Amino acid sequence: MQGLTAKDLLNLTNAGGLKTQGNNSIFQTADPNFDDLDKYQWSLVKQNGKDGLSTILTTDTYPAFVFDQEPNVYFTTVNDKQKTQLFKLSTDTRDLTLVHEFEKRSLAVQEVIQEKQLLLSGTTFLTETDGALPWHEVTEVPYWTNAEGNVNGKRHQLFIFDLKSKELHSLVPKDFEISNFWYQDGHLFLSGAQYQNHQPFQKGLYEYDFTEKKLQELLKPETWSISTVALLNDELYLAATDNKKYGIEENPNFYHLLKDTHEMQLVQEWDHNLSNIVIHDMEVVPGKTTFVHDNKLYFVATIATHNEIYTFDGEKTELVGKWDGSITSLAFQGDHLQFIANSPQSPQQLYQFEKDGQVKQLSHFNEFLKDRYLAEPKQIDYKDHNGDWRYGWVLYPLNYQEGNKYPAILEVHGGPRATYGDGFFHEMQMLASAGYFVFFTNIIGSEGWGDEYGDVRGKYGTVDYDDLMLFTDEVLKQVPEINEEKLGLAGGSYGGFMTNWVIGHTHRFSAAVSMRSIASWTAMYISDIGPEFVNDQMATDDLHSDDIDKLWFHSPLRYVNNVTTPTLFLHSDHDFRCPIPDAYQMFQALKLRNVPTKLVVFQGSNHDLSRKGAPNRRIKRLEETLNWFDKYLK
Repeated sequence: MQGLTAKDLLNLTNAGGLKTQGNNSIFQTADPNFDDLDKYQWSLVKQNGKDGLSTILTTDTYPAFVFDQEPNVYFTTVNDKQKTQLFKLSTDTRDLTLVHEFEKRSLAVQEVIQEKQLLLSGTTFLTETDGALPWHEVTEVPYWTNAEGNVNGKRHQLFIFDLKSKELHSLVPKDFEISNFWYQDGHLFLSGAQYQNHQPFQKGLYEYDFTEKKLQELLKPETWSISTVALLNDELYLAATDNKKYGIEENPNFYHLLKDTHEMQLVQEWDHNLSNIVIHDMEVVPGKTTFVHDNKLYFVATIATHNEIYTFDGEKTELVGKWDGSITSLAFQGDHLQFIANSPQSPQQLYQFEKDGQVKQLSHFNEFLKDRYLAEPKQIDYKDHNGDWRYGWVLYPLNYQEGNKYPAILEVHGGPRATYGDGFFHEMQMLASAGYFVFFTNIIGSEGWGDEYGDVRGKYGTVDYDDLMLFTDEVLKQVPEINEEKLGLAGGSYGGFMTNWVIGHTHRFSAAVSMRSIASWTAMYISDIGPEFVNDQMATDDLHSDDIDKLWFHSPLRYVNNVTTPTLFLHSDHDFRCPIPDAYQMFQALKLRNVPTKLVVFQGSNHDLSRKGAPNRRIKRLEETLNWFDKYLK
């Protein structure tokens, strides 16, 4: 049987963005554009509960869309002149009408509100320029973000577009930054803050009054971090946290926000997130996993290594169903709950819960995988540094034969508040197909087991390193076919930090690939989340003298004189989450010490390269990874 290769990325369909109205479902797919591998080809796909799937639109740019009246949708795309075009599309006849073209604006349609009005998201600038000047000023924090680059003086806002008058109106002051919003039953709630100089980490909560055309403050900034908002039986409920016990990564609880006093009244403690944190490398298409239906909030949570769907009715949560994979979109079609998710056997597909509780697969993308080798994750139990039982997985190599020896690669996830599951992961399957054991686990700091297990503030490189080595020891003990002299190590983001840390603390690995990594916590301060993240995760306070010593203790660069492991660094030049100076520091330090090393810089890509970057760059990243391991492990 043939194995998966890096270039099989070109054959993989990504899916997400599920939205429904009545008995119709529409979702989005993204496929590599064979005419230009710097892009994806986007499609809107319809499923109406009776027939199969039908593609109703294909476009070169991402189509943000909303349902109007069945069978119509509005969608926005950006043309080659960087103008936003608003279209109306009949989902039955596929007739397409250009409604409006917005000059010099990047906008995305979000909701149909009131009569003949659309809610759009977009950006505005405190100071308008033509963009032609060969310089820009930096006057506030953040000054860049991972997905957008320079954002100094830039604000993300909401607008109402009147379909009759063709007028566009902003809903907030010019210096107001909107971080999230929820529209339900004619009510618009948004989280954000009006600021200059420094954007607050905890945003305020507001309701927009459509009659008075102004914001009503419900919660002040710098008090709560809000995961979601829901109107249930005309009462307002929030999943939120004050971040006081476990820092900025703290999981939310459920609160009732009292109308008159704006007091937050605790309804139920939760200790899990309200999102999918089970990571994989097929995340091109965004999606929504929280919504209100029949006076219940439906949401996805990451529990241990999988996703579970719950409801919250204003009093308690209730389990709806579990899924061994990663759910990216969730919605009701009629009385059926549908979702888009990956599984151990496949990237994203459209599924539906049947009335008997069984799950029915509605889409059949990526059928070629049935003829390819997909390694089945085999569970490995081990004891962590506290003596508690944990588990991870091993993927066996293609054409494995008992008694033969094979090289192996340890993968470390990012976050650290993320989690590995046993769903489809192209990179790992490629390595297994190339003849490697691949093993991975969720060490302390991972999401899915509550705040206490996920809290590694001030401990980076200590207990997490211990757990990683204990897991490696147990894998080698239980899988004697692994050649202990040919071990590789790979990780990105926090996993890149751990890769840099591990090679400075042990010589047991013969090759390493460090992706979008962290080398120095002082350099990490320039990250788009640096001021909050570094102080929080390092348990320090704004670079006081004692804190500098602690930051340096936890910096992999401090231990570079110990490194002998040949290491490949992969980094994007527009990665402002873990900025590229960290990669240059590690690469240069190893090069000057005659340790075999190489740095590959992906131009125009950001922190999300491995998951949703341009197809040509993603393939190059996979090929560089495999070539490095082949060179030093085979």
